[in-house]
Amino acid sequence: MGQRTKWGNCSARRNLSFNWRLILAPDYVLRYLVTHEAVHLAVPDHSTKFWLTVQSLCRETEEAKQWLCRHQAQMQVDLKDILKEAPEGGRLTTACS
Repeated sequence: MGQRTKWGNCSARRNLSFNWRLILAPDYVLRYLVTHEAVHLAVPDHSTKFWLTVQSLCRETEEAKQWLCRHQAQMQVDLKDILKEAPEGGRLTTACS
């Protein structure tokens, strides 16, 4: 999957995968994307039936789509850039470490 351009995917083998950058998104956006890809397990296209099903399961569909459009550029961080800023040895530390 092109991780720079796709948020999620439902493969022909029925595997769901998601872009790692979604860790930057709010919970309601994640709920929408998981719902979107899960609905593809039953409806493989983007037909009216597909969108009605997604919207019936995730009331925040439009808000989540708008959030993704507004914040897409901000979420295009490159992991290499993040690791360049890491301390010597490339190990990132967090409050939990």
